[in-house]
Amino acid sequence: MAGPRKPFEPPTEEQRAFLERAIEQYGKATYNFAYRLTRNESDAADLTQEAFIRVYRAWRSFVPGTSFLSWVYRIVTNLYRDELRRRKGRYQEEIPDDNAPQEFGGGRPLAVEPIDEYVEQQMSEPVAKALEELTPDQRAVLVLADIEEYSYQEIAEVVGCSIGTVRSRLHRARNQLRRLVIQHRAAL
Repeated sequence: MAGPRKPFEPPTEEQRAFLERAIEQYGKATYNFAYRLTRNESDAADLTQEAFIRVYRAWRSFVPGTSFLSWVYRIVTNLYRDELRRRKGRYQEEIPDDNAPQEFGGGRPLAVEPIDEYVEQQMSEPVAKALEELTPDQRAVLVLADIEEYSYQEIAEVVGCSIGTVRSRLHRARNQLRRLVIQHRAAL
């Protein structure tokens, strides 16, 4: 049984301002990152909302001078992993062990931003299908490195692993992407 709950304390003006600035400056980027992980608008919106609830609760733990986006991406990544763990018994998707290959079903996601729509139009069908088949960890490091252009150090902070593991995951993700693209092109 849980202990006594703390009485609700209304947010301070400073806390409210911090959250409003964070959502205004980083809300769209956070949603786009969540969408790239989940490939689903509803799940991405839920992840984004939960991430900003965590930001609101832990706003004092943010260290000024560090990357807020890295901090919120790490929150999103951890929430996504937690969701995959909860679904493990209900769905066929399992949490990959570090870099274990894994198959996922599902269709190509709809673009949610004009830039995403442009990229989708420019990207060949085999590449889009191949991206869908990467594991969540592979897709996350690939998105952070090749789309968001994060450094290895920043990616390590976001996904919570060493730089060596980031390099390994990224190398494997790129190789897997190449193999899958070749397979999909051959199927045409």
